[in-house]
Amino acid sequence: MFVIFVLLVAVVLPASSVEAHDGIKGVGDAWLPFTISMITLMVFWCMYGIGARRIPSPIERWLAFNVASLVAVLTMLIPLGGWVEESSAMHMIQHMLIMAVIMPLYMLARPLPQWVAVGGWPVVWLLKPLLYFSRYPMHTAFLQGVIIWFWHTPKFYNLALANPWWHLIEHICLVLGACVFWWSVLNRRTAVTLLALLFTLMHTGMLGALLTFAQIPLYNDSRDFNDQQLAGLIMWVPAGLPYLIAAIWCSLYWFRDTDGAVSFWRDS
Repeated sequence: MFVIFVLLVAVVLPASSVEAHDGIKGVGDAWLPFTISMITLMVFWCMYGIGARRIPSPIERWLAFNVASLVAVLTMLIPLGGWVEESSAMHMIQHMLIMAVIMPLYMLARPLPQWVAVGGWPVVWLLKPLLYFSRYPMHTAFLQGVIIWFWHTPKFYNLALANPWWHLIEHICLVLGACVFWWSVLNRRTAVTLLALLFTLMHTGMLGALLTFAQIPLYNDSRDFNDQQLAGLIMWVPAGLPYLIAAIWCSLYWFRDTDGAVSFWRDS
């Protein structure tokens, strides 16, 4: 599910940055990443549709996949124009949509059976290493944390702004980290999972606070200093809600299972 998502969404969503900086007019190098993104999304969306005919998916998972794909398309195609070109806040919205909305929805959809039904053994072969890595929630949380902080440092953030291919690489990294993280935490309801969610909530909130309270513009698209502060608030507050909700959900299941285990041993 992960490497496929890297091809599906990590290549798809950089088109939003292509549109952000150059529009979908396809000027220079920006046109090719956008075209690759659109074609990739359509291919894997169709693969899921075909696979769902062979292996029916529960309605809630079907809805999760299609809603996530629709949000991905809207992230690419909404005519944000100059807002995104000169707005750290709009770029932050794009990043948060990738990591905190689209990726968890895809993970909840669990489209692996449908894709395997169409793609066969190559899909399974590609996924094995990352599926193994996802067994360790804190490892995935640290990986995602490194990726987020790395690409939100001024040097590399501005590098991605200046070149659509570097922006492609940036989004590949963000998607890879988010895929592994959400797959790990949504499939395990343990104390370690809760710790991984709280760790992510804390360090993303810290990054948001740094952007909010920084005394100078950090990014080349921060023409308006207030816009950078808004970007920080977006990461700090609304973008943290999915992690908070997941942490509450995990803690409820964990405490319920813990109480059940305690009662079992007490009755024994």
